[in-house]
Amino acid sequence: MTDPSPQKESRLSDAMTDAIVSLNLELDLDHTLDMLLTALVAHTGAKFAAINVLDDEGISVDFHYTGMPEGVWEHIRRAPNAVGVLGQIPDEGTLVLADLTQHQAFQGMPKHHPPMGSFLGTALRVRGSVFGYLYLASKPGEFTADDEAAVEALAAAASVAIDNAVLYEKALARERWLTASQDITTALLADPGDEEVFETIVRSAKDLAGAVNVALVLPGIDETWTMEITAGPRADELLGLELPQEGRAIEAIRSGEGVIATEPPGSIVLEAVQEFGPTMYAPLSAEHRPVGLLMLWRDRGMPSFSFEDLEIAQRFATQAAMALSVAELSHVKQKTTLLEERQRLADDLHDFVSQELFATAMQIESISSDTEPQVSARLLRTLDHVKRAQREVRGVMSSLAGHRTSEPISERIRREIVMGTDSLGFAPRVQVDWAQVSHAIAGDPSLSDDVVAVVRELLSNVARHAQATSVYMGISGEDGRVAVTVSDDGIGPGGATNRHSGTSNLANRALRRNGTFTLAPSRPGSARTGTVAEWNVEAAGR
Repeated sequence: MTDPSPQKESRLSDAMTDAIVSLNLELDLDHTLDMLLTALVAHTGAKFAAINVLDDEGISVDFHYTGMPEGVWEHIRRAPNAVGVLGQIPDEGTLVLADLTQHQAFQGMPKHHPPMGSFLGTALRVRGSVFGYLYLASKPGEFTADDEAAVEALAAAASVAIDNAVLYEKALARERWLTASQDITTALLADPGDEEVFETIVRSAKDLAGAVNVALVLPGIDETWTMEITAGPRADELLGLELPQEGRAIEAIRSGEGVIATEPPGSIVLEAVQEFGPTMYAPLSAEHRPVGLLMLWRDRGMPSFSFEDLEIAQRFATQAAMALSVAELSHVKQKTTLLEERQRLADDLHDFVSQELFATAMQIESISSDTEPQVSARLLRTLDHVKRAQREVRGVMSSLAGHRTSEPISERIRREIVMGTDSLGFAPRVQVDWAQVSHAIAGDPSLSDDVVAVVRELLSNVARHAQATSVYMGISGEDGRVAVTVSDDGIGPGGATNRHSGTSNLANRALRRNGTFTLAPSRPGSARTGTVAEWNVEAAGR
């Protein structure tokens, strides 16, 4: 065999240089891998070439090939894993065989696979880790040392190109996530009540994460968490499902830490998702409190979610959580404004219309007794109309005032907590036995009003005067009494007691119900003494 002529060596060198330059100009990962295969076939004369991208467990997640006869791949339908001869390829260097089928690790070919002879395999390394494996097969004769050198040079160049393409794809994915989250935030701020925005959150998460099924979990009644918005082929089955209280999804909500797994994690798994594949949970938290959970699933056999996927999804979830909190706060403010307007109308009807009607009725009744019988009869008929108007006004007043007290106490307190969170800048820690409190105030709507007013005033006092970084609020309804306790880690009760009208109001409300109101340091002697306030009164029916 004669040595290559200088002209031929020069042509090969130029072609190699052109291939390396072309690889590093490309930023699309799929195109980069296909270009590498084309260059390898051109430089080695191999009939078949493939790049197999594997996960950490040696399972194929992406497969590129060239030279396969048309229609063959449709029969094979799956990429090879790192087993048999392919499992013998070293992470450094190359595996060169004169005949693939004669290797002791050979386990046969899939049905319909074309026969192969000579073989060259090497790892594609990116940033020190194996990205995938390169296979060349069926070169006439055998692969030479020059072929090995060309493959190693192209693989090294491809590693840089692949790294650039992966980084570019991550940047594009991050940009798509950020754009989607910004669009969602803008839409919610423009119309906080638009439920279509929540569907957009789910659809965006599904498309951007490459998921098949996705659910947005939101808080329900009595500390339950429910799949409120779903998308994907199994959307109808998932909609309305409550998360198991001991499952990993609830743990993710409580801890605020995302989860990725090859399949739905934990021993307690909803039946509807048991057959799902790779899983990712991204908690939605705002002001250090959980507001929801994005649950994303791929089908079995699909690539696992990566930590990069989780990082981007977590940023998206944070944006979505902020938007949800703004929407909730806007809804609460609108609801509070409506209820306050209803109360104002009821007060106006009582103070002006009802009083005027009462005075008019008294005057008509007095005049009718001093007039002639014919005129008196007409006045009495008019008096009937006035009294009927009085009854109608009282009915409207009762309806307007009763709308607030007919709401469950839990809903009214929750609204005050949301408003308080906005004023404080953080969410208070709350401990309430709703069933116990609801039973204690049953039959006394005005006590419900008092409890709500006390919660509002105490949280407002902390926000305005305490300079606190944490707040605890507890409401109890034991032993025939209702107690509201609010404690903070602020500068002490001095600022609050100076606001005489607020504390006097709380004390007066307590006295009217045979109760007490106290305000004292929670940690006397410390630099930040904190404050503990307790409002304790007799419950309804006592």
